[in-house]
Amino acid sequence: MGTRYLFEKAVRISQGLPPSDETQVQNLCRKIKESQEALLVAGSTSMQYCLEKCKGMCCQNLDIDSIFSLWDFIFILTLLPHLKDDIQHRLNAHDTLYLSPCPFLKDGKGPCIFPNGIKAQICVITFCADSHEMKQPIKTVNLNFYRLCWLIQYLRIKRIVCRVKR
Repeated sequence: MGTRYLFEKAVRISQGLPPSDETQVQNLCRKIKESQEALLVAGSTSMQYCLEKCKGMCCQNLDIDSIFSLWDFIFILTLLPHLKDDIQHRLNAHDTLYLSPCPFLKDGKGPCIFPNGIKAQICVITFCADSHEMKQPIKTVNLNFYRLCWLIQYLRIKRIVCRVKR
């Protein structure tokens, strides 16, 4: 599935949540944000290396379909709903046939339009260097995204069961 399709599906899911389910998703997304921020603190030396030496090379030449998932877009839209139209515009203008700069880089060069703590899972857990201090924070970020995936699936099944019972 292409990134545009996943984004559109994330929009439908996000907009279709009843208030009680939306609160659960927001709470979990806040936990993901906190875990991303903790990872960035633990990986500050590696991030500095990335900014100074690599200069975000991984953002310049990528296959966007292998980076962004449905869960990333649900996470981003939950915490930054005002970026929906900008994300849509950037995805529509992006050519997915070739490796190219990430469409979410300002002016095609950077920085990212998404603030620290609210980035796609792959973007935030990928570093140029490996550090023992980052292993647990990376696991926490991954676990929280895994929880988001299961929460969304659970809420979907719950809605289906409620409809069938009527």
